[in-house]
Amino acid sequence: MSKRYGYFSQIEPLLLNQSSREIEQLLLNNSNLPGPRSNLELVYAFADHFRSNDLVTYKWELLQRFLNFGLDSDPHNSPAEFLPICALVALGTFYIKAESSIQKQIVSILWDFANNSNWRLREAVAMSFQCIEEQDFDLIPPLFNQRINDVSLLEMRAIIAALAHPPVLKVEPNSVFCLLISDIFLSKVVTLDVSKRKTEEFRVLRKGLEYSLSVFVASLPAKGFAFLSKWVMVNDTDIKKILKSNLGKSRLTKKYEQQVNEVLSMLK
Repeated sequence: MSKRYGYFSQIEPLLLNQSSREIEQLLLNNSNLPGPRSNLELVYAFADHFRSNDLVTYKWELLQRFLNFGLDSDPHNSPAEFLPICALVALGTFYIKAESSIQKQIVSILWDFANNSNWRLREAVAMSFQCIEEQDFDLIPPLFNQRINDVSLLEMRAIIAALAHPPVLKVEPNSVFCLLISDIFLSKVVTLDVSKRKTEEFRVLRKGLEYSLSVFVASLPAKGFAFLSKWVMVNDTDIKKILKSNLGKSRLTKKYEQQVNEVLSMLK
């Protein structure tokens, strides 16, 4: 029996019996926090319940309480941040089944947490979007396209991290969409002034772009390397750093050495 299923078998009866305090303690006690890695198996086990069950009033209120748990203090690297992580991923798992009014609320919550100062909560937002992608990727382009015009730097990072998810990139149109979004985001980077580029938000975005592009290129190499060849001609220090980082990723260097070297030769 997998760890994830083992946790699920403990969580399921508690949720069905509306045992809020027991659920809360189970999650907190097994969060692995403080520590370098939260218990992702437990996060997904909690979310698994919402994949196959309706979001009755009790469960919606439970998720709302979890989302606000510990946020009036500093929950960084403490068990207090684990409950909102679980709730965020659960919202993504349930999204496809939700009524349109609930879907709007879920999306609003996800964008709000995408701008949170806590990196684990931001990561949970990306994981939540990935749960939606895995069930129906066609729901993703409208969600992200609606945000593009007024997107913040941290929201851009959430989008790019959510899309850099290999299981959903086996379908060509999905990878094409990822390259289109990447093109838009790099265009936005070019327009940023020096003060914006010195912010923590930009550092986080750039770090996301420094690996995600290679994921998209690896999934669709012909179009992907054409995309890189286009951007390598842009004279922008941050763009060059982003491209160089991606071209150094083993997912590209091991399989596409010639193409990588060709783009690198243009980058110098």
